[in-house]
Amino acid sequence: MRRRAEAARRLLAGQSGTTPAPQTGRRDRLWVLSGIAAATAGALGLYVLTGSPGLPDQAYQRRVDDWSTRLETLQPAQLAAVAARAAQDRPNDPQALAMLGAARFAADDPLGAASAFRRLIEREPENAQAWARLGESLVRANDDQIGADAEAAFRQAVKHDPDQLGARFFLGEAALRRGDAATTRAMWTPLIAALDPADPRRKDLERRLPRAE
Repeated sequence: MRRRAEAARRLLAGQSGTTPAPQTGRRDRLWVLSGIAAATAGALGLYVLTGSPGLPDQAYQRRVDDWSTRLETLQPAQLAAVAARAAQDRPNDPQALAMLGAARFAADDPLGAASAFRRLIEREPENAQAWARLGESLVRANDDQIGADAEAAFRQAVKHDPDQLGARFFLGEAALRRGDAATTRAMWTPLIAALDPADPRRKDLERRLPRAE
């Protein structure tokens, strides 16, 4: 959680940075939002410094105003609130929606993240990373089950960008769970090749990869 929160802080602050290594765990698996920091290109700059006067809950809005000035100290839910403010101020801005989706995911709100990524896809239907993030959010919301809607999102991600490695992982995993060894190999072979031989994720995939018949 700390790593995802830090990535969300970089998004809100408009800083570029290296992609954090995906964490392994029952809920995170290998590839959850693997591109969270690097995917939002360009600076988001002063998004979080603008307020929205006239909103009904002024006490809450004042808290959000305060949070926006000290991003480094915030918990994930607070970061998500600041990101929601940015997206509200700029409802048609794809970068603001990407930031909102990433922040909600970091705050363990996968359904909220999925909603933000769907709005982003409405504006940029060929955004492969948005499709991948939508799929990962749906997987998280479904307690790590790769449902039909998530799998469809991952297919769109790979269709628009074959190098979407996170989407490839989940498509291969879904195929493996239903006994489709050929599809698992097709999805995971390029993924394995892209990983360093010393990377434990590569070793795990190699161990689980079905043998060709």
